[in-house]
Amino acid sequence: MTPDASRRDARTVRHVLPVSGPIDLDLTFSCGQAFRWTREGSAWRGIVGSADLLVSLADPARLSVVVSGHDPGPEALVRYFRLDQDPRAHLEHAEELRALPGILPLFGLRLLEQDPWETLASFISSAASNIQKIGRSVEGMAERWGHPIPGSPRKTFPDPATLAGAGAARLRATGLGFRAPYLARSARVVAAGEFSWEGLRAAPYEEARAALTALPGVGPKIADCTLLFGLGRLEAYPVDRWIRRATLELWSRRRARDEDLSRWAERFGPGRGYLQQILFHLRRTQGPLPPLRRAIPRAKRIA
Repeated sequence: MTPDASRRDARTVRHVLPVSGPIDLDLTFSCGQAFRWTREGSAWRGIVGSADLLVSLADPARLSVVVSGHDPGPEALVRYFRLDQDPRAHLEHAEELRALPGILPLFGLRLLEQDPWETLASFISSAASNIQKIGRSVEGMAERWGHPIPGSPRKTFPDPATLAGAGAARLRATGLGFRAPYLARSARVVAAGEFSWEGLRAAPYEEARAALTALPGVGPKIADCTLLFGLGRLEAYPVDRWIRRATLELWSRRRARDEDLSRWAERFGPGRGYLQQILFHLRRTQGPLPPLRRAIPRAKRIA
């Protein structure tokens, strides 16, 4: 059976889910937090676990999700897209950011609740690369070592044991380059059961971060991306070149260590990881940011 025939014959399920607050699918799927989403007309298609999802807006307050493969169910989809959370609530601890030109329309970005292993592997693959190349590498690993998804021509992301068995040489052929040995070695550690994702969810932030940076090829930025995107640790504030520029400008500093930038960003409160994504996009698309002047907090205000 051809992939097209398989997609036609497979059963699909459609969920229409209520959305709390604004949602911007283009921004959510193109911002660099996930790498298996592609645009199809006015919709987006992506792989989540063993499901192929076609996502669009039924109307501004409802999300349509058409599922091929294993249906995760409405509750899991609400968690994945954080549909029950209004992203603007993160401004309650960062009122000073409201004054930044162009920031408020960006709060339709949804921070996805992704699988921690796939997130870690994707960001190990991301060193010195761009979103398009990372996507090709991630998709290449799935195509070569993933499991088929009924009704979809695409495959699941391979588990740690599979990538550990693939080895560095074959991983390099998917476009990973010098990152391939790091991913193979980290996959071996995770596959050996020496890692507890649930333990990292519950551990103090610095302890969880230290455990991740002990893995081959994982520095502070990759650790923080894994904590934020894969483990829901919203206190993580990954610092890359765009966030370094943005935070220095907001702080009105010419230089500072990345660790100092992360500590300074603690002023943005417990949701600073989400705000990091907003600042990342704002700086990357609109240029230098003005220095902040701390605003007087306004209790429980929503944008």
